[in-house]
Amino acid sequence: MNRNEWRPSDKQADFLSVPPTVKEAAYLGGAGSGKSDVLLMYGICHRWHEVSGFKQVFIRRTFPELRNEIVPRTKEIYPKFRATFNKTDMIWTFPSGAMIMLGHCETEDDVHKYDSMEINLFTPDEITSFTEYIYLYIGFTRVRTGNPNLPAIIRTAGMPGGIGHTWVRKRFVDIDKRGGKIIIGKGGNKRIMIFATQADNPYVDPTYKRSLEALPEAEKNAKLYGDFDSYLGQVFTEFRDYKMPDEPPNALHVCEPFEIPEWWPRIVIGDWGFTAMTWIGYAAISPNKRVFIYREQHWIKTKISQWAPQVKLYIDRENPRLVRFCKSAGQERGQEHTIQQQIENELQCSVELSNNSPGSRVSGKILIHEYLRWQTRAVPKSEVGTYDEEHAMWILRNRGMNEYKSYMNSLNPQELDESNIPRLQIFKDTCPVLIGAIKACSYDRPKNNKPAEDIAEFEGDDPIDGLRYIVDAAEGFFDEANQEFKKAQKEQELVEKLSQSNDWTAYYRNMARNESESDEVRPVARYRH
Repeated sequence: MNRNEWRPSDKQADFLSVPPTVKEAAYLGGAGSGKSDVLLMYGICHRWHEVSGFKQVFIRRTFPELRNEIVPRTKEIYPKFRATFNKTDMIWTFPSGAMIMLGHCETEDDVHKYDSMEINLFTPDEITSFTEYIYLYIGFTRVRTGNPNLPAIIRTAGMPGGIGHTWVRKRFVDIDKRGGKIIIGKGGNKRIMIFATQADNPYVDPTYKRSLEALPEAEKNAKLYGDFDSYLGQVFTEFRDYKMPDEPPNALHVCEPFEIPEWWPRIVIGDWGFTAMTWIGYAAISPNKRVFIYREQHWIKTKISQWAPQVKLYIDRENPRLVRFCKSAGQERGQEHTIQQQIENELQCSVELSNNSPGSRVSGKILIHEYLRWQTRAVPKSEVGTYDEEHAMWILRNRGMNEYKSYMNSLNPQELDESNIPRLQIFKDTCPVLIGAIKACSYDRPKNNKPAEDIAEFEGDDPIDGLRYIVDAAEGFFDEANQEFKKAQKEQELVEKLSQSNDWTAYYRNMARNESESDEVRPVARYRH
């Protein structure tokens, strides 16, 4: 192909021919299928760049991706159409006044950079690197038009893998794995997927295919063949740090910080590392069996003697019931003191070690799922009785109407009282490393033709191990939290009685009794020197 011309492949032409009446079109598949190019050329191929007021927003997840991969390519294309580039604003402006903006959206808060825009053509590239919230927020609140000659559409591209793998697969791939079928979604919005691989791109470098063939099997299937089944994607698909449309209010794992009652049991959990990250999580257990992670600290290539004093400040102030680190801290490393002993000496308190027995990683992952669950369970039909008319009439005759109604209600499947779900809550803006790690988890590669159950290791996964230790440890403190709650309630009742009777003798006697009763059931605080 001549350097001065751009000619689409057959699959790119199919993608370009999707009519503007289809709001969403995704060009998905393998690497080397010409994804970025077709998005950069989309508005030009439809000659919208000749219409005053046209605005396209092309985004990648991070600015370095944009600077290193996209900007150089646009400098080869857009000057041929007499467009000029504003490097500061990252905007190409055409003689008509039409604009193509190059942007990035690394965090979900970054969506608000686009709040004032009216976008005609939204083209998020490498869509599986974005969260669903970023895609929906910009695509369905900013994409609009007041000009009948201009579209209001989303055209995106990507391949398997990344934090957005699961939602992209569900939205575009599962219904029609090979593409080409128009799907009608909520509100009558239409969407379509065009599937392509590097084999559909006659202009791709032939050596690129050979490099893809050398990848491990699962990654090769994903990148070379665009196989969304090969890449199982995000593990914790139920995690929400933003309210999603059409989901209940409780479908949220991030909450505004609040002052934690002093009597809530607190725990401190650490995952130690030097070359890897050292991550410390602080959690409080509520009386209704919820865990609130209210603080995190993390360091890389930092000595224990440097980070431990910062942890000790909080431990001395908050007096946690438990301080626990990963089991690897107890290993003998040929030194006079183990890592566990070094941490204990610095923190001046006892440090327990986690359970790293076989299967503990998978069981810990399953427990995290349960803490993240926000959908209420229904009682299985097998647990619901069968109507017995003779028995029902006997109850009505001998027990009365209330008992009869109670019996009839027992025959209906009832939702459990789960007002405390999800059981995991993370304070907003205080634990960004943990939140990012939860989103980044993907499953390990399948082994022996069996689906993987464990989380694949990745750089920055240390908070996930810490989260496993937190939810595992929290189970042992629910009874204590509930007992402390009852004690606090009783103390409040005694204070109210004192204000009415002014009987200080009875007040002190009852307070002493309440304290004594609480001590009888309170677990021994054996974690501090």
